Amino acid sequence: METAFFLAMGWCGTKYPGWWKPYPVPPRPQPEPWWNYGIIGLGVIAGIAGGTLFSDAILDNQYFAGQNAIAAGLFAFGSSNIVTGIAGAFRK
Repeated sequence: METAFFLAMGWCGTKYPGWWKPYPVPPRPQPEPWWNYGIIGLGVIAGIAGGTLFSDAILDNQYFAGQNAIAAGLFAFGSSNIVTGIAGAFRK
């Protein structure tokens, strides 16, 4: 169940295309659909990996007592957000 939670947080942390452009951009042709699917897949994988690694790291930490899943979920969201933001910057 924890892995499904990390998967969902990774999906939610995926940045939508064009999130970093503060000004209106002239319309351009739609990118190939594999790019969008690849970014979503990358976000899901980064969310699962980040959440699982953070969950294992804080397993016995008293600071996170009773809040392991919440803290690891937020870390999964953040790691997905960062990874997909970097990958989206390389899109043409």
